[in-house]
Amino acid sequence: MVLGVDIGGSHISVAIIDENVPNQVQNIYTMKISNTSDSDLILDSWIGVIEMAIDNLGNQKLKGIGIAMPGPFDYEKGIFPGEGENKFQKLSNLNLKDHIIKKLNLKPAVSVRFYNDAACFGIGEAWVGELISFNKTIAITLGTGLGATFLEKGIPILEGKGVPLYGELYHLPFGNDIADTNFSTVWFQKRYKEITNKEISGVKELIRFEKDNTVTVQIFKEFSENLAIFLAPWLRDFEAEAIVIGGNISNAWTFFIESLIQTLNKLNITIPIYKSTLRESAALIGAARLIDNDFFNEL
Repeated sequence: MVLGVDIGGSHISVAIIDENVPNQVQNIYTMKISNTSDSDLILDSWIGVIEMAIDNLGNQKLKGIGIAMPGPFDYEKGIFPGEGENKFQKLSNLNLKDHIIKKLNLKPAVSVRFYNDAACFGIGEAWVGELISFNKTIAITLGTGLGATFLEKGIPILEGKGVPLYGELYHLPFGNDIADTNFSTVWFQKRYKEITNKEISGVKELIRFEKDNTVTVQIFKEFSENLAIFLAPWLRDFEAEAIVIGGNISNAWTFFIESLIQTLNKLNITIPIYKSTLRESAALIGAARLIDNDFFNEL
């Protein structure tokens, strides 16, 4: 058995996963914890949730812990970067790998491995999700930011033809800003304020309005058309065979998918576009896959 862990700016989730049937996530343990909390509180919370999962293994043996973590982060050594460089300011320069091993009293045979959270989402989708039957694919998450990973035979590709630096899209220019601010919750908040002079907390609030609400329709049309225009050159140059979309904004699927497909078709791109059915489990499953030595050595 392995643990798949997903750490974000406001939560930690831990799943118990059987490597032989990874699509059957047994239990998910989640706790909300802000990245701005006191360092001891953050670390104690993380350890507590991982420990809870280990306690529920019963007599099943723990092979390792795979952790999906947002960058920047030293994934190889398991260390947070210096001050002012990461989401977890209170944990700057901390060796999280050593801390976990020490606090959980793990034996040397139990692996603790880290990888980028958006890449883990893609790994999970390519392993047992929507991308399982394709060779060259792109997985993106739309939420508080834009996450992306380019995959070939289930392995994240960090460079090469049609692949942006490190396989990430968020930092690339689009419009008057970068992709991250155009394809995330903040754009919906900003655009809604511009049109109505009112504020919304996010996409969830926007889709509460009736589907024929003209403002809602206009905003999603702009979003999907822009997303298609932004993605098109990468889909074309990478020769992607399929794309999967996850993240909180994918919950508004029916509001934007039709326009996204139509705009891509106009740009001569007709590959299948999938909504993630694994959802938040995808990153947990992808993180769990890090414990497979053969797979990990290919990363």
